[in-house]
Amino acid sequence: MANLTHVELITPERVLFSGEAEAVVLRADGADTTFLANHMDYIAAVDICVLRLEGAQATAASSGATGPASAGIPAGGAATPAGGAATPGEPTPLGEVRAAVHGGFVKVADNKVTIVAGVAELAEEIDVERAQRALEAAEGQLSAGDVAEAEAAAARARVRIAAAVKLKADLSRL
Repeated sequence: MANLTHVELITPERVLFSGEAEAVVLRADGADTTFLANHMDYIAAVDICVLRLEGAQATAASSGATGPASAGIPAGGAATPAGGAATPGEPTPLGEVRAAVHGGFVKVADNKVTIVAGVAELAEEIDVERAQRALEAAEGQLSAGDVAEAEAAAARARVRIAAAVKLKADLSRL
């Protein structure tokens, strides 16, 4: 059995992911960072990035935690990959979970990785066409000279597109 660490991705609106993962990959304090089981205590600012949870397993819950919809896990609970209901507390294998994270903080302690973000979206929830329009608008602002805000908007749009496009490519192979 793989070494797992507990992971939570939290926004002010909801818990986007709560479960176990073999690895948590994100960009923090300007560097790509990977957390494995039993990582030393750590705290850092999360950059605008694609968060990857490799070897992810969501925990079925009735507390309102949400897992990836493409894996059959609706808001407020979980389901087995075959579509049957999972027993609360039972892990549901998901493979890789991706999310666009627009900054925040990461804390690692006691074999638990907690990512708190003001804004984050699971890859399957991202509207790629809308993100593409936002990127085009941001690039238009760059040419108009509004550099700081336009660069941040462009970075957020690129991360959303990167998270969603990889997921859609993986699903098309199934």
